[in-house]
Amino acid sequence: MRRVCGWCKADIGTVGSVQCSSDAITHGICNDCMSKLLMPLSVSLRDFLESIDAPVLVVNEAGELYSANKTALLLLQKELTDIEGCSGGDVFECAFASLPEGCGKTIHCNGCTIRNTVMNTLQSGTSHLKTPAYLFRGNPESPQDIPFLISTEKVGDFVLLRVDSVGGV
Repeated sequence: MRRVCGWCKADIGTVGSVQCSSDAITHGICNDCMSKLLMPLSVSLRDFLESIDAPVLVVNEAGELYSANKTALLLLQKELTDIEGCSGGDVFECAFASLPEGCGKTIHCNGCTIRNTVMNTLQSGTSHLKTPAYLFRGNPESPQDIPFLISTEKVGDFVLLRVDSVGGV
């Protein structure tokens, strides 16, 4: 799927998706437009996030949650201060993050699509669109699996993690 900047219409690469044809177009925002949008207009990150009509979390280079919009906080049933600086597994309440090793350090983390997708976008800059993923919540011995569709986009040193669907993938 071809990706273009929703502001300047510049080609910003491709994104793979099992649910979309290769000639389809999706929109993101290029780094130049992001800088122009946030800096001269004095648009804060908070205002930008709130302009997105979907749950969006911002992940920093360390893989920690940096920010989120109100829609994401409502989905997570958390306050912003509860998630800032925390790992994704702790924020999403992954069953395996509660193990002594913690989020990102158990054998289960190797297969975590949410973590792997975010980290791939952080490292390679590759965006992902509506990637099927599962979150395992509850007791690590018998976790409940919750299906998700997630999308990622790298913007500067951050990744925007959008939750496209929960439960009914």
